[in-house]
Amino acid sequence: MSRLALVALAVAGVLTAAITGPLRPSSQPVRAASSPPPPAGAKNGEAWAWTQLVNGASHTTEIRFATTEQPSGQCPTAQYKQGGQIRTAPMRKVSDPYTPGGLQQFPTTLCTLQVPDGATGALIEPSTTSAATVHPGNLQLPLPDWPVSGRPRRVAVIGDAGCEVVSPVTGSADNQDCLKGWPLHTLATHAAAQSRPDLVVHVGDYVYREQPQAANDASPGCNAQGQAADWGCLVKDFLRPAEPLLGEAPFVFARGNHEVCTPGKVGRGAEWFRYLATTPQKDNECYTLPQTQVEPQQINAGTLHFVLFDSSAADDGTQPDKTQAALYAKWFDEVNLLAANHPAHDYFLITHKPLWTVKQASSTAVTWTNPTLASGLARSAKKALAPNVRLVLSGHLHLYQMLDFAKSTRPPQLTVGSSGTTLDTAPDDTKVMGKTVDGQTVQNSISHDVHGYALLTDKKDHWHLAFHDSSGTAWPPDCTLSNGTTEGFTCK
Repeated sequence: MSRLALVALAVAGVLTAAITGPLRPSSQPVRAASSPPPPAGAKNGEAWAWTQLVNGASHTTEIRFATTEQPSGQCPTAQYKQGGQIRTAPMRKVSDPYTPGGLQQFPTTLCTLQVPDGATGALIEPSTTSAATVHPGNLQLPLPDWPVSGRPRRVAVIGDAGCEVVSPVTGSADNQDCLKGWPLHTLATHAAAQSRPDLVVHVGDYVYREQPQAANDASPGCNAQGQAADWGCLVKDFLRPAEPLLGEAPFVFARGNHEVCTPGKVGRGAEWFRYLATTPQKDNECYTLPQTQVEPQQINAGTLHFVLFDSSAADDGTQPDKTQAALYAKWFDEVNLLAANHPAHDYFLITHKPLWTVKQASSTAVTWTNPTLASGLARSAKKALAPNVRLVLSGHLHLYQMLDFAKSTRPPQLTVGSSGTTLDTAPDDTKVMGKTVDGQTVQNSISHDVHGYALLTDKKDHWHLAFHDSSGTAWPPDCTLSNGTTEGFTCK
């Protein structure tokens, strides 16, 4: 029986009951005293709900609910089970619709709810929203199913998943075929049904429709020039195709270079800060924030910790940007300080732009990315990542690659930029292994220019890694991450 079916059985029959008062044994939900009355009027609009891990001091999980229903400004109540009781709590409004000059950039009310650790069976109460359609379709939301003293058993990693439409000319060869050549929905469906992840990590870059009007699947809200940074394109390029995964597991969201705030570009920083950042912002504040790059943030998944490293603006040149490297050196020091808080726990560093991924290889040399980030790490106090930083998770390059180093304390670099957008050509792994990348010798290089995702599975306290294509099929080899002082995978 699926997780959603179990949740449905657990909460069946309690949706319409409401009481106020202290917790006590009861088959009815315990409702917060401030719960709003159900909205009046006909059902209208569309709402999207999801759960994501955040860096809260007293909680790690947050429910988010974005709705276009009218009248705007109303938030529903959410329900979850904790300590044998059904609890019902009103969601908090973060932002109202933002319509500059009458344009419907963000026609949504965004609501959030902090969910305590250990809660189960979350759902949106249907009687408290006027939205005609709520996604996921059964209004049920996945919560962490690992104990605080444990960690997720299966972690899926996706990235660079939108449909790439860069030319304003409909039918241009430069544009991806969003109807037949864009596999994100297929990938999400098979990953949810076959891999059954407990957690999904998205390493960044959500919307690729630079010219939405030229996509061969254009639809209202994402069918006009200038709409790439609007709500409609976030739904089109991410929420709708990823719905099977959003209904299966909580997410960790990282920021990519498509989520920058640079004026003059079609940057989706506004979408990022409004909907997906760990601390959502109101309106379109992308260009008014005092610091548009965010310092490292720790996200806890029990005893597995992620550190979000905002490399969205990192220079991609072949020579290090010295100013950026100096900033990143301080940030790598912060990463190591965070890892020192739990030296016996595993930390995964998430940086959208990779430190060491190989782009090209010849018989004599390799071309890799990113010298600016690598220079920042070399300038940090330790000149290396802490020993319990076990993996670097990235995207940016449109391929899959696992790279580790011979007899090294450097963590392996896992790049998953292959979950939907137009693919890059993967290097010949036989020409990568044995070459030098940032001063160290490559031991294993496993690269695929195939759409898919990575699955990390916890087997007896060892992480196993496998690439899965968009049909959910696992590709050999299966790799096991070392737990010793020397970092790296053993693959077979």
